Amino acid sequence: ALGVTVVDGGVMQALRARPYAAVVFEWFFVARRLIEDVRSLQPAARVIVDSVDVVFNRLEAKARVTKLERDVSKAVETKTAELAVYNRSDLVIVVTDADGAILHRHNPDIATFTIPNIHPLQEPVPIRDENGKRLIFVGSFVRPGGETNIDAMLYSCGEILPLIVPAVPEVRLRIIGSSPPPEITGLASAHVEVLGFVPEIRPYLETSAISIAPLRFGGGMKGKIGEAMSFGLSVVTTSTGIEGFGLEPNVDALVADTPGEFADAVIRLLRDRDFLERVRMSGHRFISEHYSETAVKERVDNLFAKFDSFPLKRPAVTSALLRKARQTWERHMAWRLR
Repeated sequence: ALGVTVVDGGVMQALRARPYAAVVFEWFFVARRLIEDVRSLQPAARVIVDSVDVVFNRLEAKARVTKLERDVSKAVETKTAELAVYNRSDLVIVVTDADGAILHRHNPDIATFTIPNIHPLQEPVPIRDENGKRLIFVGSFVRPGGETNIDAMLYSCGEILPLIVPAVPEVRLRIIGSSPPPEITGLASAHVEVLGFVPEIRPYLETSAISIAPLRFGGGMKGKIGEAMSFGLSVVTTSTGIEGFGLEPNVDALVADTPGEFADAVIRLLRDRDFLERVRMSGHRFISEHYSETAVKERVDNLFAKFDSFPLKRPAVTSALLRKARQTWERHMAWRLR
């Protein structure tokens, strides 16, 4: 009904089915496997990679926190592979201008276009007394990528929450996210409820007072923060958490980078309902103005208006011939030998 056609038979069948104006990949590692096939089978199509976040930037930030050699090596390896894909693409979609700047520092010729996360605006609900001491954290624990949220919750429950409980004994933290590993499920206590995957997040956001995001590393725009603000929750996060948003710290959301500062911010919101209301309404207005469906639609329209201005890259002749030969072999001969 929306004009979407699903092609049976996999990616290669889809590439042979008809000509396309563009082929869009989500994540660089998907494009890495198929970009040369696209160049060969769809020479007139622009190759667009949706970065989701700049993965090597997230891994570099993790390595700075852990200082582990394996994390440093993984960041270096990923950086080489990721930049190689972006260098061969016609356009990279980034979710923040900051991500675009990171790529341009490594290669000014990488074409980028910023389309941020879209957060459908919700009507804020009043915070009832029985929910006034509830904190919520939302984030997937699936690896790769889930390490950011695992670290955030270990940090929160190990260093931040113990500073909050003596000041606000009624405080309760709900941790929501798919595939929590044993180190996360083991955090359950009188003050912490580990819910894991939930089929619908709305009831939990609407019955919480504060969304916490104590992220010490990460990349791109943090969806958990924008989603909470779109529901009218006040947010306490870190400098890492607000990267790319452009919000005003301590007005649209509270920002704290040490356990003591983070705990103090949460305690102030829990104790001062007027302050909490000001912060949550300011954050809600911010999302409405910058990241609602209406706001982001203008950016998407602008992308299509500029689409033909992005130069179309061509593979080297030798590479194209080798790729064509391999495809011919796979299609007409290799199946006979299997």
